[in-house]
This record gives sequence, structure tokens and C-alpha cells, in this order.
Amino acid sequence: MKLLRFIVSSVVVVALTISVLADTYDISHGPASAGKRKSQLVTTNDVVFIRTPSGAVAVVQFTSFDADTASYRWRYRAANSQSISSGKGQVRESYDRKPNAAGGYDLTPKADRGITVRAGDVRAEWSYASTTNGWLYFHPSRATIQILNSSAFDKDL
Repeated sequence: MKLLRFIVSSVVVVALTISVLADTYDISHGPASAGKRKSQLVTTNDVVFIRTPSGAVAVVQFTSFDADTASYRWRYRAANSQSISSGKGQVRESYDRKPNAAGGYDLTPKADRGITVRAGDVRAEWSYASTTNGWLYFHPSRATIQILNSSAFDKDL
């Protein structure tokens, strides 16, 4: 009986995990067979329009860049939904650097490192480029992205 309860509990946990993962769109990673992911340079106040194959859309606007960090605001509409959610976020690229024998550095992520841009159910990796821009990574099989001017943030999704 205990084994049956364990199996049923495990199946429920797996089903809930799959359900949660199915509703999240990690646009930075795709199948290896579909080729390499791409990067898009984003500048302060650019609006990144993201569309997933399912029809979910998001806009992300990077509002400021500092040393190794960026702040952004976002809006999101799920596929076949009328409601729009919105929010703000911050990403940080933070590493400990140790010189190595090859003359370069070995990087170890610090605890405060957080490179995932979150816009509703859309997730994308970000990396620092300068105090005015950064890189956003996406896989073409997971999403299309387009850079729009700053006034596009408040337009209909």
C-alpha cells in the first residue's frame, strides 16, 4: 500500500511539473538538431517584441544598464488570451574570476547572478555588453524577436 501511495504521489508531482513547464517558454534553448541560438543586441529603451510559435507574445524594454546589470519592464499576453500581465525585473551577470595556467580566467558564477529575463511565461537569457546595452539570446525554433522603437511598449499586444 505504501508503494502504491508513493507511485501515485510521484505521478502527480511529475504531471504538475510537466504542466508548469509546458506553460513556460524558454526561448534561449532549442533542440540541437535545429541549429544554434541567436543573439540580439539590445540598447536602452529599445522594445523587444517576442512571439512564440503558440501565439504568446511579450514586449520587453530595457530601461537602464549599469556595470553588469540591466533593469527592464515587460508586458505579456498568453496565446488565446485577452488579459495582459506586466511587471519589472532586473538581471545581473556576476562572476568570481581566477587566473588560470593558460593566461585567461576561470569564471565561477556568484550567488547574486541572475541572467534570466522573465516576461510572463517567457524566459530568455541575457548578458552584459556595456553601460548602454546587453545581449538577449533566443532560439529561432522557440521564438521570433523584433526590435521596435520605445513608443511600441504601450501598443496593443
